[in-house]
Amino acid sequence: MSPDPLAPLRPRFCERARGDADALEAALAETDHVRIEALAHGLAGAAGLFGFTDMGGLAKRIDGKFAEGETPGRAEVEALITAIRRDTAAYS
Repeated sequence: MSPDPLAPLRPRFCERARGDADALEAALAETDHVRIEALAHGLAGAAGLFGFTDMGGLAKRIDGKFAEGETPGRAEVEALITAIRRDTAAYS
């Protein structure tokens, strides 16, 4: 089996994702939907690329709601924050 070409980049992605979790938490507290949408959109593709399918799926769901003109619920954003922290814990 060939080595994972993304392995060297994964810790940096995880660090950024943890920062995104903090930013999502702040945006949620401020009801800043523009910021939540931007953060979820960025995570939607990148998380899956790095193998974080749960995190990526939650981010895609939130991003999709915004794309459809809807606003995701607080619980959905909180679930994404939890997934980010859980999934990236091994890389801290």
